[in-house]
Amino acid sequence: MMHAQRPTWCEIDLSAIRYNLATLGDMVGPKVGVFVCVKGDASGCGDIEVARTAELAGAAGAAFGNLDRAMAARQAGVRLPILLYPTCLPDTAPALEEHNLMPTLSTLEDVAAWSSHARSLKVFLKLDGGGFRAGALPHQAPAVARAIADSGTLELAGAYGHPMASYGPVDPIYTDAQVDSCIDALKRIDAAGIDVPIRMVSSSAIILSHPDADLNAVDPGRLAIGQSFPAAPGRERVWRHALVGLRSHLVMVKSLDDIGDVMPAPFLPRRPGMKIGLVPYGWSDGYPRKIPENATALLRGKRVGLLGPTHSELLRVDLTDVPEAELGDEVVFLGRQGNEEIGLDELAAQWRVGVSDLYGAIGKAVRRHYIR
Repeated sequence: MMHAQRPTWCEIDLSAIRYNLATLGDMVGPKVGVFVCVKGDASGCGDIEVARTAELAGAAGAAFGNLDRAMAARQAGVRLPILLYPTCLPDTAPALEEHNLMPTLSTLEDVAAWSSHARSLKVFLKLDGGGFRAGALPHQAPAVARAIADSGTLELAGAYGHPMASYGPVDPIYTDAQVDSCIDALKRIDAAGIDVPIRMVSSSAIILSHPDADLNAVDPGRLAIGQSFPAAPGRERVWRHALVGLRSHLVMVKSLDDIGDVMPAPFLPRRPGMKIGLVPYGWSDGYPRKIPENATALLRGKRVGLLGPTHSELLRVDLTDVPEAELGDEVVFLGRQGNEEIGLDELAAQWRVGVSDLYGAIGKAVRRHYIR
């Protein structure tokens, strides 16, 4: 099947996700449920497959970014409780009820609007600890929770906050204040006598840095696929990356030893006996538009250079040092071939991006092959 379609794909190791979830479960303990965040197509790893894997691993639920993807997960057989982040409108309430999905509410206006469209719908209250996105501020949270509890059509399934701990400059004092504010909001709701079954304020970065914020549920995303963050003492762990491969095949092999009377390309440094290959992978697939100076790949177990410029759907490979290369040979940008390997850190250094940026750039652009 790899050759039947466009011969470029990435590899996602589902056993790494299972390992990470098991490691996470051991860390937070059996009384803390794990709602795996799969927004952004699980950072390119595939939201449905990651949700399925989480379900088999015993996760308490999943959190989706958009309604269409959550509905697709239901149609694919995912039965986990699903929380929807605040990206849909109240008139979608019948669809959410049909697919057993739980939307996010933040304000009294939200409660009124969703109540008027729903018949019987579980919802989550979001808490704003100072990130100033969606969510009720601590002094507002009890009133919003009370409105949900008193609604004849809504049921408060839980409350969660998303302190901004990994966006832009990370300020530990600001992060601590956000976590404290979210926990304060939950205490105020408790004081008002309102039951909140599920309580979570810990995404991936908070899980590792704030053990006191585990509460009774956490919602990791990038941690589940192996992207780590600074950890507090006692929370240092080894995490396995789920993105383990980016591979393609030569779709053309061509000698440039004799180019006749054609003008030499000014962008192509020619060598005696030069031979090039073409790979169906380019900037429209997420590869850097300006080819990195040290860009390499693996072919027949050897490192070969990539030649610019980058094209929309093609890259040149310098085959001069591998003259035996043939049409159809595998080219590895990420992963192992023979005794050579290009890891995520090396590829990120080539592309001059962070490892987390590689996930989206690669996983959302090419076909995914799952390793089980």
